[in-house]
Amino acid sequence: AFSQANEKTISEEEIVEKADSTVYRPVDLNVQIKNMHLWRGYRVNNAPVITTDLHYISKNGKFKAGLWGGLGFNGYYHEFDYYVSYTTGGFSFAVWDINNYSDYPDASIFDYDIGKTAHFIDVGVAYNFKKIPLKLSWNTIVLGRDTYVNNSGELKNAFTNYVEASYTVMEKDNWTLGAFVGAAFSFESESNFYGDKTGFNNIGVIYSRNVNILDKVTIPVTATASWNTLQKYGAMQLAVNLF
Repeated sequence: AFSQANEKTISEEEIVEKADSTVYRPVDLNVQIKNMHLWRGYRVNNAPVITTDLHYISKNGKFKAGLWGGLGFNGYYHEFDYYVSYTTGGFSFAVWDINNYSDYPDASIFDYDIGKTAHFIDVGVAYNFKKIPLKLSWNTIVLGRDTYVNNSGELKNAFTNYVEASYTVMEKDNWTLGAFVGAAFSFESESNFYGDKTGFNNIGVIYSRNVNILDKVTIPVTATASWNTLQKYGAMQLAVNLF
């Protein structure tokens, strides 16, 4: 959910409201409404959701730490995450503790036992090229409910990897069109967090534009179309950034 500058690339996780660069707000809040929740090709929730991002950002804009939450209008989807990120010289590093407890209503928020937890910890690194609008990223789930059963019958972490390339195809004054392709795999097992085998789980396009309302308010709107060859489905997400 973010609108990127020319040297950066639009990605599904990077379409947020452009902040006023003349005012430093160390603590800020972003709220977004979606018709559904897509994440790396996964249809996390098929019903409308509202998401909230409460975060601290350093004055130089490089370090960020926050709390992210999502709630489905149908009452099924619940998520509460913690994250930190750091950006420098085209590189960005992020650690997310993702706690989607929709299917784990009795799980303790402090329980990280891989057999019972609702959490999974995702560690990622990305690079935005400066001369071309290309972004490459690699994320690995290092702990939590990303598991498989080995030949001895033991439950083990699969350490699933997700790699993605995204490219800004066109960028105009108030709209941007990007394309992306992502794949998932595990070095530990044939199955992974995103599917039963290695494959492309997130192929699509993303269109973002600023919508002016009565020439007084500008609202960023994003449409994402994604095809998942592992799950054999496609989906369209519409996201509106309220602030």
